[in-house]
Amino acid sequence: MDTQEAYDVLGLDASATDAQLKASWRKLVAAWHPDRNAAANAGSRMQTINKAYQHIRQLRDANADGEEQEAAEPEPSGTTHVRKVRLSMEDAILGCTRTLRGHFNYTCDACVGKGQRVLAKGCRTCSGSGAVRKAALFGWLWNEEECADCGGDGRQRAPCDACDGSGERTVPYKRQVRFPAGVRDGHVLSLPTSRHEGMQIGLELEVELEPHPLFTLDSEGVLRCEMPVNGYAWMAGRWVEVPTPDGMQQMRLNRDALVYRLRGQGFPDGPRGPRGDYLVKVTPVFPTEEDAAQTALLDRLIASSDKASAADPAQPMGQWRRNLKRWKHKEK
Repeated sequence: MDTQEAYDVLGLDASATDAQLKASWRKLVAAWHPDRNAAANAGSRMQTINKAYQHIRQLRDANADGEEQEAAEPEPSGTTHVRKVRLSMEDAILGCTRTLRGHFNYTCDACVGKGQRVLAKGCRTCSGSGAVRKAALFGWLWNEEECADCGGDGRQRAPCDACDGSGERTVPYKRQVRFPAGVRDGHVLSLPTSRHEGMQIGLELEVELEPHPLFTLDSEGVLRCEMPVNGYAWMAGRWVEVPTPDGMQQMRLNRDALVYRLRGQGFPDGPRGPRGDYLVKVTPVFPTEEDAAQTALLDRLIASSDKASAADPAQPMGQWRRNLKRWKHKEK
């Protein structure tokens, strides 16, 4: 059977699309199948229809050598990979460089995600007809169903070599990324594409700040820290060490203050912006139960304080003692 004869059998010409070709073949199969057509020549007519359809399909699918057609694999187009990156509070405040590794999965271009490639050979299951017979009503009748192995087009399939039949391909990537100082939770950084195994991959990174055991960032972007301090050291105005994003730092306590502002040591106002202030709130802690030695020391401290107040009338305690003494004298 030559090509023109095959088109004549199917009632088409060479300009017919693949969809028109398949539709015409199915229509003729439904009309001439021996189970549905009682004509004496129905069987031979059916064979001619299938032969014509297979001839045209092989002609369209075959390559120049008449072998199985394997179209040249197109180079994957560029794409953007979205992922989250967790940063510590210090990294977000000071900026950091991270090496990111990962894998990007995409639909195989060679098989368009089907995991199969179409061969020029006819399907073995249905002998190229695209349909298989199924018994119905205890074998008295037969129904024709679409062949599951070829999808009804009568062509044989084989696993896609490019994706090993999975329909997906994986591209590993490795990028070195510089995160600027001042990125916050929810910020998104878009990186330009770079080439990985023939694919241009861009990265879109969503920043997620890890909870910190010491620092908190409030809704206004102010870095804060709350720390307990020795109550007597606070009363005496002693120096204590406080944690900062740059490391430990000395800070002098003041018994008149509970919140201290360290300027320029907080969170940046924005990416690459100047650093804001850092607020440290102290909680003076006193012993819940004092031992005998501590009680004796406190008594000595109180006595010394009373003596100093009495010696200086300008002090509040000295003035109070003097006013109290006058009042008692009048009462008498």
